[in-house]
Amino acid sequence: MAEAGRDTVEVTAGAFLNVTASLNGARWEARQVERVTVDAIIRQGLDPMAARLLAGRGVAPGDAQAALNPKLRDQMPDPLVLADMDRAVAAVLDAMQAGQKIVILADYDVDGGTSGATLLTWLQAVGADAGVFVPDRLKDGYGPSPAIVRQIKDAGAGLLITVDCGAAAYDALNEAHAIGLDVVVFDHHLMHDTPPPAKAVVNPNRLDDTSGLGHLTAAGVTFLAAVALNREARARGLVPAEGGFDLMGLLDLTALGTICDVAPLTGLNRVFVAQGLKVLGKLARPGLAALSQVGEVKRPGTVNAAGWAFGPRLNAGGRIGDSSVAVRLLATDDPTLATRLAGELDLLNQERRAIEQDVAEAASAMIAAGEAGDPAGPFLLVGRPGWHPGVIGIVAGRLKERFHRPVVVLGSADPDDPVAKGSGRSIGGVNLGAAVAAAVKAGVIDAGGGHAMAAGLTTRFDAMDSVRAFLSEAVEADTRVAVAGRSLVFDGLVGLGGINVELLDLLDQVAPYGPGWPEPLFAASPVRPIFCKEVGTGHLQTVLVDDTDTRLRTIAFRAIGTPLGDALQGKAPLHVALKLKRSDWSGGNGVDVEIIDAAPAV
Repeated sequence: MAEAGRDTVEVTAGAFLNVTASLNGARWEARQVERVTVDAIIRQGLDPMAARLLAGRGVAPGDAQAALNPKLRDQMPDPLVLADMDRAVAAVLDAMQAGQKIVILADYDVDGGTSGATLLTWLQAVGADAGVFVPDRLKDGYGPSPAIVRQIKDAGAGLLITVDCGAAAYDALNEAHAIGLDVVVFDHHLMHDTPPPAKAVVNPNRLDDTSGLGHLTAAGVTFLAAVALNREARARGLVPAEGGFDLMGLLDLTALGTICDVAPLTGLNRVFVAQGLKVLGKLARPGLAALSQVGEVKRPGTVNAAGWAFGPRLNAGGRIGDSSVAVRLLATDDPTLATRLAGELDLLNQERRAIEQDVAEAASAMIAAGEAGDPAGPFLLVGRPGWHPGVIGIVAGRLKERFHRPVVVLGSADPDDPVAKGSGRSIGGVNLGAAVAAAVKAGVIDAGGGHAMAAGLTTRFDAMDSVRAFLSEAVEADTRVAVAGRSLVFDGLVGLGGINVELLDLLDQVAPYGPGWPEPLFAASPVRPIFCKEVGTGHLQTVLVDDTDTRLRTIAFRAIGTPLGDALQGKAPLHVALKLKRSDWSGGNGVDVEIIDAAPAV
């Protein structure tokens, strides 16, 4: 493979830099690209690096310009291709015209919050009597329940809209049907049966949906719903035929929900994010402007800002505080209220981080002691009464990254509660949601669901061993294949002196990056660590030097106590795997370099 920035590309056979097992246990591979494809893209006036990145992400020469600047008008489907969307639109507008109170029940994560805010913003803009209810994670649990449905009906609602939940809420929707409360569901989670009773169940992952939009998040589904609602409202004369509501102004919410739910940035999702980040960067929404200020966000219109600055704060209320704060913040047009709510979320996020750190350290110690199953086995399950249910999902994600296995973490708000709430995260190629669904069907756990990469469940702490055994068996074959085939795929070899803002400018041409559109990964070799110190909690700041005596400051997150961390604290020559991003603290004129893996350069 050629060095980054050169105008030639060669397909490399075998392991990249001969690394068959890195310090993190991965095989290194060069991203395979065809020279003829790269050359054809270059002839369209693109830089060789941008051409190589596009070709490596499966873009044909004729699609290069569209990939660089995805337009909604080119890929926007008719929302009615989603099963039941026509029925959903009719039910919402009928309720509005009848003067009924409409309640939106939103999940408490970012996808749910942005979905709820999308519909609430549109409904309030057109004069509907609409409000929002977000279940309390500890008191109410996930999604609608029969008790919540009765509570909403008793409060005078004529229509309940669930967003990012509801597609599997059979008990709750049966209760709604029995008491005469109409329900419309907008969801995206996997469905394994016929829909529950409702006026409409809009979910691209229901078994009879043929839209081909199963990659959408709830935020994407509700954006399509807003488009369909606005169109039909015009046809009914409920909104002006010209002008009126700015649908494109909702795309900041759609982008946030898509990024924070870790959806693939391909197809329509890629358009939503590319265009939505432009809207997000303007900070026209008072809630996001206030959140940007408290979070000291330097470049708000980026995937990094959405995922690492806005996302954790919007999630914080649903994790350890008032679940409704995020939706209220995102939907308000009152700057004073936005400032107060943003400050509240920022404080909650600080508290969440402290709780998360304590649980992560305890869980890691239990795994090291063999209390979660064999660390080299197919699956890890760890839990303890009193571990806050609001952080166990984050901890599961951290453990999954460290041990490269599907992980479920159990907790409970009350240390004396025998009922355990679990949250799981998976690795590529292992469908954890399907395994959890099988456990529910087999009666091994009380409840559960999710999708391939994340799932939730309810069981008892005294059943942990049987749950672990069932799920281990369910994922064993897929985990074995996934772990054996684990690899890092590199876009090029770069000298330390070639890592600069000019290189970032080229990488940005092909952004946004995320699942399905991988962030560029480069290798530098050979390099030596000449300085290393711990910063933060378990991170290592390292200065590397190469054969030209060029020096580069880098960071390796959570590396202390790992083989990677041990190597960086030594002096031996290394191949290092690097991710690059703009330094927010230098106004975008610097480069932050993260080491994610390494191997001895022998």
